[in-house]
Amino acid sequence: MPHDESISKLAVVPLLWVENMEQAIRFYEEIGFKITESWKPNNQIQWCRVEFYDAALMLQEIVDSDTQEKPTSENNGIQLYFITDDVDALYTQILANGLKVSVPKIEFYGMKQIFLTDPDGRTLCFESLVET
Repeated sequence: MPHDESISKLAVVPLLWVENMEQAIRFYEEIGFKITESWKPNNQIQWCRVEFYDAALMLQEIVDSDTQEKPTSENNGIQLYFITDDVDALYTQILANGLKVSVPKIEFYGMKQIFLTDPDGRTLCFESLVET
């Protein structure tokens, strides 16, 4: 099926369920993400969109409520991969903010990668293509 020529951009923005919104926001801000939108019932952030360059995520706090849709299983085995042009600079920034992050490693398929785990147990990978 051909795509609509009037659409010039399409992006996926994953929704991540989090146990503790304050902890999640702090973690993602230490990587470099910034809040661009939020929803604050009772003056507390319960949902927000965070962005870092062209990457975006939505964070939704799990609240005990009959009206809220809830995740079906813990983390669903999801790992998030972010493509960057300078994984070494990002590694230095993340390390300087005190987060536990793996040492950059070049994999056999030509990507230099670093890994860290968010407060809800999801694996995040940031990677750059290695020029050969």
